[in-house]
Amino acid sequence: MAVWIITKTKELQRQVNKLMEKRYVSGSMSPFAVSILLAPKNDGTRRMCVDCQAINNITVKYRHLIPRLDDMLMN
Repeated sequence: MAVWIITKTKELQRQVNKLMEKRYVSGSMSPFAVSILLAPKNDGTRRMCVDCQAINNITVKYRHLIPRLDDMLMN
């Protein structure tokens, strides 16, 4: 069991480092976090899935909807 956890942690760290190198993600000092799951793909590699439901629940919603571009251009 411990070997599997170490392998999972190394794979997760590898994927995060790869995303940081490509500048898709960056480090944060935020006190909030999201759940991450490594799901197996058909070719045997793993895909990193991020569950943002907890963050979405505390995000302040817009008071006014953002107007559609079509509506703005027609006026």
